[in-house]
Amino acid sequence: MEKMTEALADFSEEDHKSAMKQHFCPVSGEMLGTMGEPEKVKVQGQQVWICCDSCKDKLLADPDKYLAKLND
Repeated sequence: MEKMTEALADFSEEDHKSAMKQHFCPVSGEMLGTMGEPEKVKVQGQQVWICCDSCKDKLLADPDKYLAKLND
């Protein structure tokens, strides 16, 4: 949790709350912040946080799969 807090330290209050609420990357399953600064991606009108840039292609290739993980 400490790494997540550090990674989000420079985020706006809104982004900080959003990332803390999501907590985990839907692609890798890693806690946000463990792979560096999380990245915000808009997918199907929904804002999604991923742990790193390498998860972006997977998220965009199969958004339904990963968006479903956020709603579990």
